[in-house]
Amino acid sequence: SGRSPVNLLFAMNKLLILAILVICWNDSLVISLKAGAWKVDCTLPEGTPLAGYNHGDRRVEFWPIPDPKKYTTFMTPSIGVLDPLYAKTLVIYDGKDKFSFTTMDGIGSDGTLNKIAYDIAVGKGFSVPFENCMFSASHSHSGPGAVAGAFLWEMAPATDLLVPELQRMLAEKLAESMIMAEKNLKDAVLDVGMSNLTGVTRNRRAKISPFVEPGTIDPHLGLIRVDDTFGKPIATVWNFAIHGVCYGPSNMKFSADIMGYSNKLIEENIGGVSLFINGDAGDIDPANGMCDNAPQFKGSILMAQAVEKLRSTLNPTDDVQIQAYSKEIPFGPTNLNATLGRFDDCTHGGFLDICTICNILKCDLNAHLGSSWIENSPVFSAFRFSVKNEHSVLFSIPGEALVELGWWIRNDTLNMGFKHTLFGGYSNSHMGYFATPNEYDIGGYESQLTFWGIQTAELIRQSAKEVVEQVMFW
Repeated sequence: SGRSPVNLLFAMNKLLILAILVICWNDSLVISLKAGAWKVDCTLPEGTPLAGYNHGDRRVEFWPIPDPKKYTTFMTPSIGVLDPLYAKTLVIYDGKDKFSFTTMDGIGSDGTLNKIAYDIAVGKGFSVPFENCMFSASHSHSGPGAVAGAFLWEMAPATDLLVPELQRMLAEKLAESMIMAEKNLKDAVLDVGMSNLTGVTRNRRAKISPFVEPGTIDPHLGLIRVDDTFGKPIATVWNFAIHGVCYGPSNMKFSADIMGYSNKLIEENIGGVSLFINGDAGDIDPANGMCDNAPQFKGSILMAQAVEKLRSTLNPTDDVQIQAYSKEIPFGPTNLNATLGRFDDCTHGGFLDICTICNILKCDLNAHLGSSWIENSPVFSAFRFSVKNEHSVLFSIPGEALVELGWWIRNDTLNMGFKHTLFGGYSNSHMGYFATPNEYDIGGYESQLTFWGIQTAELIRQSAKEVVEQVMFW
């Protein structure tokens, strides 16, 4: 005998409910988060100037008289490679939007270079919107010069005159890392964390400033752990404040310096691609002894160990949402405020008592230099990472923030409710140093290269706040 229509209808309903449950269960297994990372050797040809120092062996003997060579004019040519330089990119897709983070071993991030690299990448299929991209430099003082056109840095000479051929070479390497990172997107999990790392760095202004001591540093070690769904590392993004100056001006060979060897150890010991983003390192050098045992620097080993330890404590998940906001903020011409007190620590005495006279009369060469001299319309970027309903922020700073400015901004983001703050120094542009008012008045190298006057740090702070506020989670 056959089933009754009522029983048949009941059975069909059960099958329909079961099918819906299976579909929902399968949907719950779909990983919406994807990530890809790639690195490219971006070491430029021998003879390229090394950017970072404007004295010693780096500068031509009779500067400012030029001594032109194939790639150099006011600086001396490099003579080889101590260790390769890399361009690296991490691309993340959160199920809604794509985001790109590119790093390179070099002195600073140049806005024009970044845009050339981006346009090359887009021409070859790269699809991440420019406003969702961040470009960072490690601040190694043994990376490539002659790749940026800011006249102030060219003539210092800290980078030497722009060579378009070299700029294009480097841009193509950056673009390649971006393209390949996106092409290698795979299901991923992610977490963000932070710890403190001390003993590796020191404040170099402690010799001249009553406001800081050698231990006045930023100890924050921030980290973004990205793995595939099988637990294999895709990338480790780590954020720490340190100058790349283990190799001094006598070094004439390419090197990624102290952070570069840390990256090498992280990739060897953990796997994946290690991307270093510097922090508020304007007055932060390696501590005494941290540059020992080159090229296996003592400090590199300690940083890599700290990264590995922090990474092991994180629990990556695909429950991740990212929001980005970028804005070009014009600073206008410089407000150089060149005084004898700030530039030569000269407040009394001197020839014909000129220092005393100028201290009383407030002598001031207040140069207003435009965009042909130095970048003055930087792009500020902010990225909110919401991981299991905990919120962290990574933002860009277009140059060298002193540690006091770093604390100002960290307090701002803490008050906004962010659990972790990753401080992306040397990112998107390079506009020099950002000395706070106390340090600006004292003078010294960092003060002299603070180009928008005593309020420079506050301008940077407010710009960072403006973009971070746009990615707040309420």
